[in-house]
Amino acid sequence: MEENRSAFKVVILAAGDFPTHPVPLRALREADFVVCCDSAYCQFSTFNSQFSIPFVVVGDGDSLSESDKCTLGDQWIQEAEQDYNDLHKAMAWATRKFSILNSQFIILAACGKREDHTLGNISYLVTFAEEYPGIHLEMLTDYGRFTAFKGSRSFPSFPHQQVSVFAIDSHCPFSGTGLKWPLVDFRATRWWQATLNSALADTFSLSSDGWLVVFQTYEPKETD
Repeated sequence: MEENRSAFKVVILAAGDFPTHPVPLRALREADFVVCCDSAYCQFSTFNSQFSIPFVVVGDGDSLSESDKCTLGDQWIQEAEQDYNDLHKAMAWATRKFSILNSQFIILAACGKREDHTLGNISYLVTFAEEYPGIHLEMLTDYGRFTAFKGSRSFPSFPHQQVSVFAIDSHCPFSGTGLKWPLVDFRATRWWQATLNSALADTFSLSSDGWLVVFQTYEPKETD
């Protein structure tokens, strides 16, 4: 996903492993606003003591002490319903507050700690893309970036970048060019079947009538 430097950058900070790689850390430092899930508040407050990024904390409050809530004041947004997790609640608040068309939304710390949360959070990318058409959204981890889309799309890349494609709609075939292992009307019935591919040049393209989640590493693999 190409970065829109003029966009208002909104980071949604989940409660997985706090980022350590320079790419997600830079995204957090350069955020114009952070929407922090309540169970991530402790680590974020330590980090933010150096940067003073504007923020709110969103969630059901079960991870915050009464002292935390008093300290936060109006920066504490309680969402008590239990049908959705805190990441969904934070995204819903962020998209009500900030324009989808003029903002870049970046999810951090969505992976780690519990594998069921990791899988659920990654799959939320498709839900968010469906709920907020036109949203500029990506999830950054300590190893690479996830994006979700359907239709046709070209991705900025580099030689030997590792690329994995996950078909959420398994009944829909997809195609790809610019990859070491070409994909032509490929129908993946298991998540692993289009993983561990490799980019050949500075772009690759994918197309599908169904939803795809794409993972791209930050670092090249020296030997494919």
